[in-house]
Amino acid sequence: MRITAGSKTWESARIEFADWLLIIGLCLAPMTGLRIWKIGPGEVLCLLWGIRYLFKAKSLKSDLSFFFALFIVAMAAGSIIGFIIASNELRTVDLLTWIYLGIIAISLHEGLKTKPLHDLETLFFTFAEVATVWNLFLFFYSRLVGSTLFGAPLWYNGVRYSGGGTNPHQIAVLLCGLVFIFLRSLLKKEKIIRSIVFLVVCVYLMLETASSTGVLSIALGIAVSAYFLVADLFPKNKVGAIVILSLILLLISLVFWSFFYGQFMEWVMEDKNGLGRIEIFSSFGTAFIKSPLFGLGPGVHGVGGTIEFHNTYLEIIAASGVIGGIAFIVYSIGLFRDVLKADWKLFPILVAMYAYGLAGFAMRRLVYWGIVVFVTVIAEKRNVLQVPQG
Repeated sequence: MRITAGSKTWESARIEFADWLLIIGLCLAPMTGLRIWKIGPGEVLCLLWGIRYLFKAKSLKSDLSFFFALFIVAMAAGSIIGFIIASNELRTVDLLTWIYLGIIAISLHEGLKTKPLHDLETLFFTFAEVATVWNLFLFFYSRLVGSTLFGAPLWYNGVRYSGGGTNPHQIAVLLCGLVFIFLRSLLKKEKIIRSIVFLVVCVYLMLETASSTGVLSIALGIAVSAYFLVADLFPKNKVGAIVILSLILLLISLVFWSFFYGQFMEWVMEDKNGLGRIEIFSSFGTAFIKSPLFGLGPGVHGVGGTIEFHNTYLEIIAASGVIGGIAFIVYSIGLFRDVLKADWKLFPILVAMYAYGLAGFAMRRLVYWGIVVFVTVIAEKRNVLQVPQG
């Protein structure tokens, strides 16, 4: 069975009936309050959609597969070291999470590659629309009916929207991606009214999560978008336009320095455990020196083994050492290069995803990989087909 949706760019685009497993799975992924142990409906649906593509002939030859293979091997080696020298910090069960995320990411990559570009773009935008409508429903449900849905909390401590997650960061990562999916549609002058409405809804829901990291991620994504927009306005002198914009932003930063500094310190001190992010980050060196090459495996390595670092990039190195860190850097450079070559309007989506990692382990969330893999495959297809940037 096929469901057909209209498209401005192409005459028709199709969403397979089975693709609704992926759409619904990614929409439910942030609802960690529905999980039994580490498994919820989102995890099951995404696995059901993707598992048929996992063992394709080329599935182990992509940059994504290489990254996960090296990262998990390094983390496994680090777990052995961690068990010997810091067993109280180790959470070996988290290795299963990473193996699952690797399987999902690789299978999504292979499965999405089987679709024509126009179908893929429609699937991506439809996911964004359904996710927004679903969370708007959850928000109104929480206001009008109850604060939980099937036992999943819709608010964190009664004051921060969490959309069924045990903390608001699960939904905030999703909302960051959605904002820039709709912004991309606006920049391409497609589905303008719908994109504006959904973008406003996502920004509002983000504010309801009270996630300063989410707000920072959106701000950085918008700043990057502004740079590219200015460059597009002056195609004959892009460098000069960017230099002038940089000088204007620098002047604004100097004039409003006290405001920006206050916002930064509010973000730094937002941490609820009382230690503060700076104290957590500053303890990284102590953990790193214990096992620099392979790390200490997944676990709580911050502040003497009492808490996670709450930073994706410090967590990667703490868990998998220099080996895992290099694998991630190489993978990320290739990803950003391919996306910039394909369509700069995809780039702010990645910026928002990566920026969220500055104050949380965004990379350990299923919806993060769902969005990143969509962006990856769209970029790959546009580069192969040499589709001009729209």
